[in-house]
Amino acid sequence: MRSAVAFVRALILSLVAFGAVCSSAHADNLKPRVIVFIHGLHGDKETWRAANGAYWPDLVRTDPHFSHSDVVVAEYPTPSMHGHNSTTQLSEILYQGLKKQRVWDHREVVIIAHSLGGLVTEQMLLNHPADANRVQFIVSYATPHQGSFVASVAKVYDSDPVLLDLRDGDDNNFLIDLEQRWRGTPAAARIHRYCAYEGVDTASGAGVGKYLRAHTRVVSYYSATFGCDVDTPPQKVMADHIDIVKPANRNADAYTFFAKVYHNNPIIDVVDTVRDNKLAGLNVPCNKVNSGTDLQVPIALNPAQHEQVTAAEAELVDTEKVRDITGPTVTKIDPNGIAHIAYSFKGQGRGLGVFGCPTGHASVLVHFHVHSQVPEIE
Repeated sequence: MRSAVAFVRALILSLVAFGAVCSSAHADNLKPRVIVFIHGLHGDKETWRAANGAYWPDLVRTDPHFSHSDVVVAEYPTPSMHGHNSTTQLSEILYQGLKKQRVWDHREVVIIAHSLGGLVTEQMLLNHPADANRVQFIVSYATPHQGSFVASVAKVYDSDPVLLDLRDGDDNNFLIDLEQRWRGTPAAARIHRYCAYEGVDTASGAGVGKYLRAHTRVVSYYSATFGCDVDTPPQKVMADHIDIVKPANRNADAYTFFAKVYHNNPIIDVVDTVRDNKLAGLNVPCNKVNSGTDLQVPIALNPAQHEQVTAAEAELVDTEKVRDITGPTVTKIDPNGIAHIAYSFKGQGRGLGVFGCPTGHASVLVHFHVHSQVPEIE
């Protein structure tokens, strides 16, 4: 009986170990970056499918330009009528769903968001700043950063609390607070925000157009581009509010805009290296002392890779006819990569049977630990 119990325990332990190995192997299969598609109001996984059947996430998956990125299509509940969740509640549902899809296990996260999806994304990242640090940029398509006239009309017919959050007007405290919090939160403020806007009116009866009786622009240019990065002009997409995220092929404006942003924000590989620099020519006369409290030894840093020295050690090398060595010790490292060294050594003095008093020589060798952010080439 005792042997049977032991066998079962051993079997369980082996299965646990096997599971740990499999889990680790699965983690290793994750690519360094993930591209997350987040739909808008009344959307779902089919939000991204064009009339010709082209599916934007699949276009990305099979594009070699994105070979270092995984692709995840998110979902959260936005029923076509009478939804019950606020934008804040939806943001937490979205976060938990992305957690199950292992989005936050990636080194970098980039997001494509449609309409309401952009606001839900921002709310989610504000509530989870640690994970927001992984997000490099957001590309928003027709996101109503300043609200939408259509939402103001729609809330008359529909009690969905999200419509209250999306209404236009200076009294929309949700949107005002969201933008103020975004700009005041370091983890969020560092994230690049790029914007595309709709160039065609939406017809009545199409999606959110069911609230309309005529063609209209669901999200205005100013609302769609408010708060976005100024170094990249907003992209006009000749499609309505629904079709703006349904590129028919890789030449469509919606697709090429994201591809350009992605290329301009390459995946960053964090690399730690050790580089040496030697300062030679430290001489000392016989029986004299050569010492210093601020010997400066530099190392070249590449500002394009945001290089910085995280630590440094020093040693005395190439010594000849010296004694009583103290140090060398790194006392300070400047941001520009200069190590300040304290050291001391003495000349050897006369040797037996040697005429004269020889000069001593030494060099200081500094080992710099350099932290670099190296762009990966797709």
